Amino acid sequence: MAYSQSMARPSEKLILATVRRVATALLPELPSIGDGTLSHILAAMPEVPRGAMIDLARASCHANSKAVLHALIDAVPFEQMTPPAEVVQSTRAMVRHNFGYDAIMRAYRVGLMYWCKRWSDAVERHCRDTTIAVAVVSFGTTFLIGWLDLITHRLGAEYRDEAERVAREGSLAWAAYVQRLLIEDDVSMRDASLRLGYNLAGHHVALVLQRHQTGDQTPLDSVAQEIAATLSRAKPLLVRTDIDTVWCWVSANVSRAPPPTQAAVLVGQGRPAVGLVGFRRSHREARDALRVARSASYPAGSVAHFEHVELAALCGNDPAYCRAFIADKLGPLADETVEARRLRATLKGFFDANSNLRAAGACLGLHHNTIRYRLDRVETLLGRQLEKDRLHLELALHLVDRLTAPQAPAP
Repeated sequence: MAYSQSMARPSEKLILATVRRVATALLPELPSIGDGTLSHILAAMPEVPRGAMIDLARASCHANSKAVLHALIDAVPFEQMTPPAEVVQSTRAMVRHNFGYDAIMRAYRVGLMYWCKRWSDAVERHCRDTTIAVAVVSFGTTFLIGWLDLITHRLGAEYRDEAERVAREGSLAWAAYVQRLLIEDDVSMRDASLRLGYNLAGHHVALVLQRHQTGDQTPLDSVAQEIAATLSRAKPLLVRTDIDTVWCWVSANVSRAPPPTQAAVLVGQGRPAVGLVGFRRSHREARDALRVARSASYPAGSVAHFEHVELAALCGNDPAYCRAFIADKLGPLADETVEARRLRATLKGFFDANSNLRAAGACLGLHHNTIRYRLDRVETLLGRQLEKDRLHLELALHLVDRLTAPQAPAP
């Protein structure tokens, strides 16, 4: 009977009282516990950089140790525990020192091993009853594992939040620097090239990518890199100007447009150019080409090359005025019906052939009498002869073609 009583599990009240007593006895040892935790982590993780990082880790070790002991003494429920302010601050500072999230989590696991050893040694010193000691060691170990789960979950959120903030601020600073290069006169190309890791003195082809619809989750940076890779093997210069827009420069001297992309983006492309002046000019052209693509409601994945839309970009700063000009000069021919598109294509082919019916027919694959019949129909719809205000008519034909979303050719 005496044997069974001695082996009975101690009451929860007794266990908690003993835990409090052991934890209180450890209070004077807090400085050595914090330093010991840090030393254990550094021995297991020699890759931790010295200097400022050591100070951050030391502050975190001491703050965590203090929080653990006081939580054990006060029997604080897990749902009421929060990471100490010093720990949160240290974690955020580690982000700014480029200390990785996985490394921080590993440091906590290594520190937990040291703490479990320190706790079991303290129980052995301050609790002579082995039955109670086993329960108190188990309680402390379970508590420490729970603390690890809590702290890694909370600090994970803090780390991600700070990493996003740092990335956002860095991106904004990077974008602001490039924007200054686009407008300032006093620029050292050598210094700017070194800072950007991009040769400003060489050839450039500029691209501007924008999500087809605001709120899409298209990974703009990776899409820009894929498109740039079709033009050059050189590493492109990428600048994230806002959540939906990326500027890109490629070291290349190519006039071809990249193939359409499957991504939900619109792309404007400038012509190849050289030096800082070319860096700026190609970018301006890419932005103008994108503006035309937007105005014309190009489908997702389209690449608008400035060379193709140059006149539309020049005339299209005021889209409403531009469309009014088209409607005034083309009348019913500006409609997006099958007949209107067919007649526009015929008229353009006629003008391209120097107003020669037979040459236009050969180019379009039509009999010259068919061309004549269609041109008569055009004059009827316009209410005037084709040679009257021909320049305006040709310009309107060009603009309606460029300011309309690409589609299959007219029959």
